[in-house]
Amino acid sequence: MNLRATFIFVNLLSCLSVWSQIEDFPLVPGDMEVRVFAQEPLVRNPCAITFDSKGRLFVGMGPQYRRPKPETEGDKVFVLYDSDQDGVADGRKAFAEGLNNIQGMVWLGDQLWIANSPDLTVVRDLDGDDEADEYLRLYTDLGNIEHGLHGLNWAPDGKLYMSKGNSKGLNQAPDRIAPKAFRELWGMSASEDVPDFPEPRLFTKTTYRNTFHDPNDDWGLNGGVLRCNPDGSGLEIVSRGMRNPWDIAFDSQFNWIGTDNDQNLGDKLFSPFYSANFGWGHPWSYDWLGDDHLPTAPSAGPLFEGSGTGVVFCDIEGYPEHYRGLYLINDWLKR
Repeated sequence: MNLRATFIFVNLLSCLSVWSQIEDFPLVPGDMEVRVFAQEPLVRNPCAITFDSKGRLFVGMGPQYRRPKPETEGDKVFVLYDSDQDGVADGRKAFAEGLNNIQGMVWLGDQLWIANSPDLTVVRDLDGDDEADEYLRLYTDLGNIEHGLHGLNWAPDGKLYMSKGNSKGLNQAPDRIAPKAFRELWGMSASEDVPDFPEPRLFTKTTYRNTFHDPNDDWGLNGGVLRCNPDGSGLEIVSRGMRNPWDIAFDSQFNWIGTDNDQNLGDKLFSPFYSANFGWGHPWSYDWLGDDHLPTAPSAGPLFEGSGTGVVFCDIEGYPEHYRGLYLINDWLKR
């Protein structure tokens, strides 16, 4: 695996809010510029963004952030419009709504895949009015939102890769059962009559209801990276042993990098590969200090106190050459 790509930590704009002074902006290199594209009231608590095939920005946001209750209004996906082409959003339209806390989105053709734990939901606009008409709950019972499902990426092998934190499902048949691969990740079993891949459920905009999961529910054994086919079948664990891997991205040679939110001073970058176990939840769990543990392999990368979130591989035409071929990694605790 080629890991020669240089890592740079760039404090990207991670919360689109109102700033009163220019000093409040993140510090960036002299040849880069940060501009606000959208702010309140157009956006509030944005947790995920993605672009469609027309280059339009879709933003997942809403009041489900942190501590939702059963009666809390659902999150929404908005498409933002820049009608006068001045580089600042001046309008929006709700594309999908009634969702749990949205922590990841990715397009596949006309399908918008939305990570909103405990659900993985796929929505489609069938009549071209920029409002989703079809809601497919592909997976459910994927655990709470604190260490939830995120990091959705379509890869060159045609599969959807996703990262999942170590929150576990309720495992209650028949309606609250996660696919087998997730149950295996958490160290949970189910009765023999429970299918490995519970049947997805199809809804319309008016009939769709999200699945509430108490944010205080318990943790599973570990988190990890999984992948599935475009219809959700063939779900399997790629690697495990993370606590809360927020995002993953691959470079031009299909090498992966991810961000894992571990315990204090244990946050790290990792490079997942098939069958890898990074130690979290293992009986000989990797301890960053090594106290009272059998010897383990040293960490291959830097450990830090932070909160690694989004990661992208920069290979954009027109960008300065010295930024291309790099991973851009967000740590939202650091300016």
